[in-house]
Amino acid sequence: MRNPFIYGEPVFGEDFCNRKEEIKKLKNDILNCQKIFLISSRRVGKTSLIKTAIDQISAKEIISISMDLEEFSSYREFLNTYLSLLVKKSTPENKILGFLRQVLSGLRINFKIDEIGKPVISLDYNQPINAELDSKIFNLPEIIASKQNKKLVVVFDEFQEILKLNRKNIEGKLRAHIQHHRNVAYVFAGSKRHLLNEMINSQEKPFYRIGPVMYLEKINEDIFLKFAKDKLKASGIKISDEALQKVIKLAENIPYYTQLLLHELWDSKIDKGLISEKDVQSVLSQVIHLYSQNFHLEWSRMILSKRQLLKAISLYGGKQILSGDYLKKNNLGLPSSVRRTLLSLIEDGYLDKENGEYFFTDILFREWIKLGVK
Repeated sequence: MRNPFIYGEPVFGEDFCNRKEEIKKLKNDILNCQKIFLISSRRVGKTSLIKTAIDQISAKEIISISMDLEEFSSYREFLNTYLSLLVKKSTPENKILGFLRQVLSGLRINFKIDEIGKPVISLDYNQPINAELDSKIFNLPEIIASKQNKKLVVVFDEFQEILKLNRKNIEGKLRAHIQHHRNVAYVFAGSKRHLLNEMINSQEKPFYRIGPVMYLEKINEDIFLKFAKDKLKASGIKISDEALQKVIKLAENIPYYTQLLLHELWDSKIDKGLISEKDVQSVLSQVIHLYSQNFHLEWSRMILSKRQLLKAISLYGGKQILSGDYLKKNNLGLPSSVRRTLLSLIEDGYLDKENGEYFFTDILFREWIKLGVK
């Protein structure tokens, strides 16, 4: 029997938990060719949400391409992949060469067929990175949409990483072109809230109020409880209310960690049929042990102030950290120093903040600190 709980990859269909309102809004914004910022913490399910929303739009209506900007180490590499995806997703293989000659004339582009018969498109090494190149590639989505009389959606995942591509004023160059696109929707998704919020809320930034902003929050506890109960019941496994509440509490309603714990619990109890609260703690300990070596390495590289603050949050939570009582109880020092440490831990990806509360982005790391660090 297939394990009904999936983690570590985007999930769809019956494996995707709720988000009905978010799907509806995102679909409408895409069909209206908006420039959408979708902001969430890591592992909350933004990639699954985007894919689900796009899949619910007919392929006859829209062409979609998606890029994860964390995969690129240079601006040229980014342009290469963007160009290749746009052309190959929108043009029949036997018409690609003609399309390149007609639409991208003047650029030095290599085109060949690989050993399995698939087209390979790339910028020639002698092609300079200049304003002409930027303009032709950034305007390509609108040209494709107009030629094919179809809407097109471009998804840039982890969009804040574009700032690392060493291209001067890259935000301004991109905005200058896409603001005129009427047949293309853009989804700028990302997990580093402080960087993305600065992009859209600072009047000095090119993407200031370019379009709607969606903040993807954690899934409501009651929705997750029903989702989990229904999945377990369908596979013939029972779980006590206390055990399920413990899973949700440990995972803090974050889809990745909820699905991870339930996946491992399901595997461990497939022949026994009943999951208890004790089983939850046992499975959690086993999963933490798998990652303990990596956690030890990360911990050893941290400066003392970061260790102290992370341990305090793991034990006492992330509310009112800068209050006198919290600082004194955990011997954290001056508020100004702690504030700088908090910002640094957010920048490093260890913490995030929602509704005034700081929390770990990696629940397993939090539990490792709580259980194993002296």
